[in-house]
Amino acid sequence: MTDTEPRTEPAFDIDGRRYAAGDRVRFPNAGMPSNQTRVYEITAAGPGGITAEADGCRYQLSRGDIAAIGITHAAQE
Repeated sequence: MTDTEPRTEPAFDIDGRRYAAGDRVRFPNAGMPSNQTRVYEITAAGPGGITAEADGCRYQLSRGDIAAIGITHAAQE
């Protein structure tokens, strides 16, 4: 898939940005500094929220959760 082809997999849209399974993200307003800097991988996404994994733990985050803790794409490392 190129950058110009539309994504067809289920996705979560917020603030004009789209997040889908396989994306690497951060949550900049999470309660603990380590959770703000940790990189999470989205394993499932849909209109109501996402499932993300990091360090062997899985998190299900609703639209409200994400609005509170923020979400950004992590830099590709």
